[in-house]
Amino acid sequence: MPTQYLKDTTVEGHIRTCVYQTQLLHQEFQQPLNVVIIAKTNLRTQARAHVVLFCSDLELAYTLLVDYYGLRFQIEVV
Repeated sequence: MPTQYLKDTTVEGHIRTCVYQTQLLHQEFQQPLNVVIIAKTNLRTQARAHVVLFCSDLELAYTLLVDYYGLRFQIEVV
């Protein structure tokens, strides 16, 4: 992802987490989507994992979007 979309970077132990946010279009939706990508990199092995979250509220901050998804998955698991 281009660095212009980078919102936050943290390193805990040997895991680096980068959070990106932008508005994107999808061919099956008529309106833009608020998209957050969480990219985790293991600094020892360079293994990578990505999570893509999205919503139709274009003004929603990435922190709230991540929190809302976290709450949603807690409900679905329980």
